[in-house]
Amino acid sequence: MFNWETFEPDEYSRNPEPSYVDLTTRSYVTAEGHATKHTDDSNFLRLAGAAAEVAQTISGGPDKGIPVEGFKAYRPYPVQAVWTKTSDGEDFKIWIKQPLFINEKDFDAALTRTDFSDFNLGEIKFEHLAEGIEIQTANTGTVTPDSEALKVLTDTIQKKGFKRLQDDQHREVYIDGVPIDSGKLILVRLAIDANGQELPGIVHN
Repeated sequence: MFNWETFEPDEYSRNPEPSYVDLTTRSYVTAEGHATKHTDDSNFLRLAGAAAEVAQTISGGPDKGIPVEGFKAYRPYPVQAVWTKTSDGEDFKIWIKQPLFINEKDFDAALTRTDFSDFNLGEIKFEHLAEGIEIQTANTGTVTPDSEALKVLTDTIQKKGFKRLQDDQHREVYIDGVPIDSGKLILVRLAIDANGQELPGIVHN
């Protein structure tokens, strides 16, 4: 079975030392919403759970009635979310990466096998998206504006002469799952322009 944590350890690094990723266009299960309590917000938890349920159904493949061509067993990728500050809280967009052999027909098939009691069909989507170049580090527990992880990343950006592309936005990858507690590790990523510099050890995927 393909396990992202085993086969892509640098992309999902647990090391607090800042590192770099360049993530090109892939398919994602997505959902969008608004929150006032960050990852403790009921709307975030509802949509994260719904997107994860669809992704889990897709990963069942033919055994779960999803007629995936060229299916290979895999562990579903972790939930991640892009958070954008607003005047009354935060907007979020949930992303869950899909293997290359998963397409929109597989997504549509999974929707027919999903319980919609807690969300509407139109809230969960299938999109082709790219993260681009990001700097990342690990954070333990809920990410706050004062988290050491964000300070480490912003300090590194300034020291290296990079440019942060969105000052009001960051990405969180929940490699230990959702909901969050004080012991779970979260990858924090900021989109950057390296200003033509080479990025040591950058992961391309």
